[in-house]
Amino acid sequence: MEEQKMRINFRTQIIATMILVIVGFISSLWFNKDIYYNLAWAFTGLVFFINPVYPQNIVRLERKDAEKGIRIAGMILVFIGLTNGFGI
Repeated sequence: MEEQKMRINFRTQIIATMILVIVGFISSLWFNKDIYYNLAWAFTGLVFFINPVYPQNIVRLERKDAEKGIRIAGMILVFIGLTNGFGI
């Protein structure tokens, strides 16, 4: 029996990361520490780096080019999340 990899689709991943960012924002407000919001953005970028999903009907590039672009955007999010103080 073949083992299948489970990949979540674009919509599910966007919803999950939006919830993560909202929880990070609320945690930052609740605990008065900006690090939670920054870590939420960094984790969002990491999720897109690990699982580069994109909407199938919008992409006009080849699959490899689209995945590469999503991974680059994910690493930019990680960098911004770790270096910027969003709450400052």
